Amino acid sequence: MYHLYKDQATDYDTDFEEHLRYVYEGKDRKKFSWQAGDEWQPKLSLSLTQPADLDSFYVQGYTRAPKITEQGLVVETPNLPQSPANYEKQVYLWTWKTFEGDLYVEYEFKILRPGGLSLLMVQASGMNREDFMKDYPLRTTGNMRMVHQEDIRNYHWEYYREMNDVRNDIACGALAKNPYLYPLSFGCVDHLFEKDTWHKLQFLQRGDSLIGAIDGVVMVEAKDSALINNGAVYNYGHVAIRCMIRTKMMFRNLKIYNRNQAFEVQSTVK
Repeated sequence: MYHLYKDQATDYDTDFEEHLRYVYEGKDRKKFSWQAGDEWQPKLSLSLTQPADLDSFYVQGYTRAPKITEQGLVVETPNLPQSPANYEKQVYLWTWKTFEGDLYVEYEFKILRPGGLSLLMVQASGMNREDFMKDYPLRTTGNMRMVHQEDIRNYHWEYYREMNDVRNDIACGALAKNPYLYPLSFGCVDHLFEKDTWHKLQFLQRGDSLIGAIDGVVMVEAKDSALINNGAVYNYGHVAIRCMIRTKMMFRNLKIYNRNQAFEVQSTVK
């Protein structure tokens, strides 16, 4: 693909090439070494190695998928073809808690077999910022519609993807704002994530700034806006880990923080 671009580009630009290689090849990716300061409040901390840890989640969809072990939370969906007939054999793990304000999420994950897809959903609320898990009947579907085709506002980050409809030569991630399915960011690293190895996920939102990193390397980065016809900047809701069909992964050491800063009141009186 690179040689096709070099040979056929009619308007070659060095800076633009560097941008393309940064996004699609993971060349010279930014490092992420952020640490939560004193203004950040810990809201949830789970090792995911204790049976009671699963009580912190509502399991939606394929309820047989999650299992607590001494090493971590194993989530396994059936190893079946990616087809509409199997869409309900997928799972969401929703936190019962809601989180408000700036948000930081981290956990470790281990890929236990090739294939599958896992994504993180954050700031998930109803269309009027209501708690959709308390105000309405709990949903049971395992399909993808709840992510971006229904009435749940959220940011979703597909951070591990080895499916039929995405590239599988290197690891890529995509960040979107829902239910509008508005693309915020796409990025790749220059390698595949190793199997049977622990990787650390970090997601940070400060105001309209969103960053997602794996193993200390920024994969997605964006600024949201309330002025582009895709709703307000989100700052309240549930968090979920979703695993699609053909996925077998282990999770541990989930931590979630919030930061709430006072608003600066501006007077219009002169």
